[in-house]
Amino acid sequence: MLYCRKNTIQQMKSLIRCSCIERNAMKDSRALYLVNGALGAGKTTLLQYLLQQEQYSGARVIENEFAAESVDSALVARHADEVATIAGSCICCSSSDELISLLRAFSSSTAPVIIESTGVANSLRLIEQLIVADMIKHYELKQSFYVLDALECDVERVPEAMLREAQAADIVLLSKIDRLPNKVARDLQALLRDRGLTNVVPMHFGKFDMTKLRLPSRALERAMLYGEDAQRADTSTYSVIDVAAADITPNLLEDVWRKLQCAYGLRRLKGDIHNKIQSWHIEATPHQFRSNETDDQQNKIVIIGERAHEITHDIFFAEMQQ
Repeated sequence: MLYCRKNTIQQMKSLIRCSCIERNAMKDSRALYLVNGALGAGKTTLLQYLLQQEQYSGARVIENEFAAESVDSALVARHADEVATIAGSCICCSSSDELISLLRAFSSSTAPVIIESTGVANSLRLIEQLIVADMIKHYELKQSFYVLDALECDVERVPEAMLREAQAADIVLLSKIDRLPNKVARDLQALLRDRGLTNVVPMHFGKFDMTKLRLPSRALERAMLYGEDAQRADTSTYSVIDVAAADITPNLLEDVWRKLQCAYGLRRLKGDIHNKIQSWHIEATPHQFRSNETDDQQNKIVIIGERAHEITHDIFFAEMQQ
């Protein structure tokens, strides 16, 4: 149920005000953080950095995967006290009940909770779900992060879907900006300021200047202001390929990625692969390809993009043989 579809903005304003009063009256409320961003922008990299900071110590993480298989949990679990994954659908709509159940279970502890949304989630709708389920009585929303991929933006235009999500956040972290020429980077940041993003901070491999965090969070107020206009358009689809039977290496996978990305409008490829000798965690976007050793043994590749759903097991393996 989406609150804004069944109630007026004035009613929502009253509910948010009451929720804030009750929340502020609670001395044992748990800190809640939201992390959102487009597919491949660097959300998980940010999450790994946050989990190593003192204020996030012992945090529990709720990770929402666009695909039905999670390939990032092993990385996050190295630093989180507990990781719960909601996979295969979006927490701001069809998986909202599962999210609320997890939050209720986690409320038995005073440890902070971080929600990492899927790349197609709508932050304002997610906050509305928290309000309707009375989660604001148990959690204090400390900060809403949005990771914006600088390489996905243009100095003349920022995609509207990304802009709407960024405007809902307390802080916008601009990833991969170091890959842009200095003038282009400055022009992009100026454009973002012109579009109303007043707290844009560069992020380098998940790290950023934490003194730029603005407290308290204003995300609840933004949910009230933007309520009925909170829409998100994203045409990404996905495919999950089991590569357990393949003798695969990062170099071979990179070749396949380059062949498929333009033909199918791919935006991201990620996963964990292993052979008899080594294991790798793979992260790829149209602008980068990198791997690092991992102990995970899933041997599954998740492909995300405009026509990713068309890439079957046979198509993927056929490209490997060429």
